[in-house]
Amino acid sequence: MRTQIAIFVDAGYLCALGSMALTGEAMPRSRVGINSEVLAQELKQVVRDLVGAKPLLRIYWYEIGSQNRTMSNEQLRICESDDFKLRLVSLHPQNVRTGVATAISRDLMELSRKGSISDALVLARNDTLRTGIEVCQSYGIRVHMLEVFANDNARFSWLRTDVDTSTSWRIDVLQRFLSEQEVAPDSAPVFGQAAPSAPSMSVHSNVPPTARFSEAAIPEQTRETIHSVVKDYIDELYDDELDSCMDYWRTGRGVPNTYDKSLLFECRNALDRNLSESERQVMRNSFRSFVEERVQEIDGSPSENEPSTDQFDSLDDDDGDDFEDVDFNR
Repeated sequence: MRTQIAIFVDAGYLCALGSMALTGEAMPRSRVGINSEVLAQELKQVVRDLVGAKPLLRIYWYEIGSQNRTMSNEQLRICESDDFKLRLVSLHPQNVRTGVATAISRDLMELSRKGSISDALVLARNDTLRTGIEVCQSYGIRVHMLEVFANDNARFSWLRTDVDTSTSWRIDVLQRFLSEQEVAPDSAPVFGQAAPSAPSMSVHSNVPPTARFSEAAIPEQTRETIHSVVKDYIDELYDDELDSCMDYWRTGRGVPNTYDKSLLFECRNALDRNLSESERQVMRNSFRSFVEERVQEIDGSPSENEPSTDQFDSLDDDDGDDFEDVDFNR
């Protein structure tokens, strides 16, 4: 077995949680600028702190790719950066919920099986990684988890129980390499500085979602279709998946990314078109309501200490339903 470490980064997860930490809201991937050189330095520092002077194999960078196989400017910069290996994951019905996590697990298991690494650092937070991590560890590989915390009250995820070590990045580290993308030609992002708050509602605002998106403006038949799709989807979830959603919301965040993208896909198929912004909000509010109802039915009592629905902004790496134009990824 070679004594070296590989790093696995879910770009969607990093950008969503990172932008929330910097601006108070999870911004679309296209609005998040990344200084890959500084990011690589920060990742290598984490590696040194964890495993000492072991050499780095490479940094695997996972994002959702577009259907026409074009790459965004950010993805091109990743391709051109030293030590990075871009992995573009296709959005297909069979892997829409777990595409990036499946790709990470596959690389984890293959490198472990071939004895190419002795350690793995995973910057991701998806429960479907459990199998890949367990198989990796069965080959004697140590797996280290790196989380992104959007606020001081955030907790380590339950996935921590499956890895060998766990650490986190907070805003002081994130602001060194993340920024909000320029909105106008003369407003280029400044790397290493926290991005200014966006004018839209912060996740910490007390303004309810209905103040921004009027559900009454959506035709009744459309709302019923969305509710039906969401309810059928939730009926297929296991109890531990429902519990994971409830744990996820204790940090004040929206629909977990994998579920959000899958629901957007299902609703898009049901309506035979992309969802509007207000329809996406209806979908996400329905998801939360139905999950809480299911959990209460299972537990026999109301849930406690859950964040209110006024914090219900999705944590997807982008809106996710415009599959024709999507050029980015977790």
